[in-house]
Amino acid sequence: MKQYNVVIKNSIRDFYPANFAMVMATGIVSIAFEILGSPGVARLLFAVNLLLYLTLCSILVARVVFFLPNLVADFKILQRAFLFLTFVVGTNTIGTQLTIFCQATGLAILLWLMAMTGWLICIYFILLNFIAMKGKFSILEIINGTTLLIVVSIISISILGMRILDTTDKHPDYSYFVMVGLWVLGFVLYLIIIVPLLYRLLFGRFEPKDWSAPYWICMGAAAILALAGSEFITRMPELPAWKNIREIVLYMTVFIWITATLWIPYLLIMDARKLIRLDTADPMPIWVKIFPWLRLTFGRQHYAFEISSWSRVFPMGMYMASTMLLTNATDFESLVIISQYWSWLVLLIWSLTFVGMLRFIIFAFSDSEKF
Repeated sequence: MKQYNVVIKNSIRDFYPANFAMVMATGIVSIAFEILGSPGVARLLFAVNLLLYLTLCSILVARVVFFLPNLVADFKILQRAFLFLTFVVGTNTIGTQLTIFCQATGLAILLWLMAMTGWLICIYFILLNFIAMKGKFSILEIINGTTLLIVVSIISISILGMRILDTTDKHPDYSYFVMVGLWVLGFVLYLIIIVPLLYRLLFGRFEPKDWSAPYWICMGAAAILALAGSEFITRMPELPAWKNIREIVLYMTVFIWITATLWIPYLLIMDARKLIRLDTADPMPIWVKIFPWLRLTFGRQHYAFEISSWSRVFPMGMYMASTMLLTNATDFESLVIISQYWSWLVLLIWSLTFVGMLRFIIFAFSDSEKF
C-alpha cells in the first residue's frame, strides 16, 4: 500500500501536461465517427473521453492544491508551457462533444471559459519564457511540433465558440466576426511557424532518431484549420455581407486541407523509419516490418509507447473529421471515400495507443511492487 501511495503522489507531483493529448485524440476520433455516421463507436469513445477528462482534471487540481510551486516551475520551462495548451484543446474538445451528444450548451460555455482562462495563462508564460530566452537560442533550436499547439488551441477556442453561438437564440452578428478573426489569426500563425519548421525538417540537421510523434501536429494544425473553415462556411449567417467572406474562407479552407493532405506521406514515412529503428543489435521482428505501429502495444524489448504517442492520433482523427466536414461544405463528395478508408487506420492507431497506455500504467504500478 505504501508503494502505491508513493506512485500516486509522484504521479500528481510530476503530472505531465501533455497527458491531455489523449483527451484531444479520443475526442476528435469520437466526433469524426459521429460525422461519418457510426454513432455506436462515437458514443463509446465519448464515454471513455469523459472518464479520461475527469480523471486528468482531478489530478491537475490536486497538483494545484498540493504542488503549486512545482506546477509554476513547469510553466517557466518553454517547452512545458507549450504542452499545457493540450489542456485548452482537450477542454474545448470535450465542450464540442457535449454540444454534439448532449446538447449541453451551459456546460459547453463553462468549459469554453475554462479553456480561455487556461489559454491566457499559457500564453502569458510562453511570452515570459521567450523574453527570458531572447538571444540565447535561435528560432530553429526552439521550434518543433509542439509549437503549433498555439495554432491548434486558438482554433479550438474558435470552433467551440462557433458551436455555442449556433445553439444560442440571441447573439450579435459581430460574434461570428470574432470567431472568424480567431481562425484567420490561427491561419497566419500556422504559416509563420511552419516555414522555419519545414526548413528544420527538410534542410537542417535532422535525423530519424530526432523524430517524435508531436511532429504530426504539422498536419494536425492544418487539418483543424480546415475543419474550422468548413464549420464557418456552413454556419455563417445567411446575409449578403457574409457572401464574399464565405467565398474567401472556402478558398483558404481548400488550400489548407490540401496542405494537410500533402503532409501525410512524409509523416507516415518518418514515423515508420523511427519505429523500425531499434536500439539493440537484435534482428528486427517480422511484425515490426509489416506494421511498425504495433510497437505501441506489443513486444517486450520493442515496446515503444510514450505519452507523446497520442500526438499522432489527434492529427489523424482531425484529418478524418475535417475531410468529412469539407465534403459537407463543398460539392467534393468523393472526399467521403478518403474518410471512410482513413477511418480504419485512425481507429486502429487509437486502439493500439490506448492499449499501450494501459500497459504503461500497469507496468508503472507493478514496478512499484518490487521496491
